[in-house]
Amino acid sequence: MNAGNFLVIDFDSTFVKLEALEEVAKEALKDNPKKNEIQKKIEEITKKGMRGEISFAESLRSRLKLFSASQSDVDKVARKIKENITDSFLDNKDFFEKNSQQIFVISGGFKECIFPVSDYFKISRENILANEFVFDSQGKVSGINEGSFLNKAHGKVKQMEALNLKGTIFVVGDGWTDYEIKREEEADYFLAFTENVSRQSVIELADKKVDNFNDVISFIHDKQK
Repeated sequence: MNAGNFLVIDFDSTFVKLEALEEVAKEALKDNPKKNEIQKKIEEITKKGMRGEISFAESLRSRLKLFSASQSDVDKVARKIKENITDSFLDNKDFFEKNSQQIFVISGGFKECIFPVSDYFKISRENILANEFVFDSQGKVSGINEGSFLNKAHGKVKQMEALNLKGTIFVVGDGWTDYEIKREEEADYFLAFTENVSRQSVIELADKKVDNFNDVISFIHDKQK
């Protein structure tokens, strides 16, 4: 990428194939007799948030109330997430290493699950803006770090305002909160990423639908000419 260009990427269902919080819930609920019923509720809340029907803050807190996870559950999911990196991202690992200072991951997901992946792609941890679990003395998740923008309404927009990047900004993601960044004029372009999940309501709002990361690179190169 040219100097002065920045790429902001969502994590769950974009950088990786899975939704980390759903995976943590599955791990935490594996011995719960009502696990299928609870997981179905969690998945439906996730979908409502991604479609913009409820705020991300409401989605996150509603899901966290439905299960109790441990540090061990989170660690297992972090390892699983690293094994489920999106194929076209893996194919373009050199692009990330070459442009690592200009790439940011902004996610409503959790740093504990993101860092193993972002470290592998040589993206600075300072460029990972996401939520963090809070654990109690028994190693159980007791909450989330409330100091983050990313667990509040319009969190990605607020995070972008705080970053105050100067240049041309490309946002890549699969959900409503990614589009919001462009809508609130904190980015120049929004690309709806569909390699893992395709949401028509989000695609209709995008500057371009991108089926894989090669399409993202092509779009950036075209805009740099």
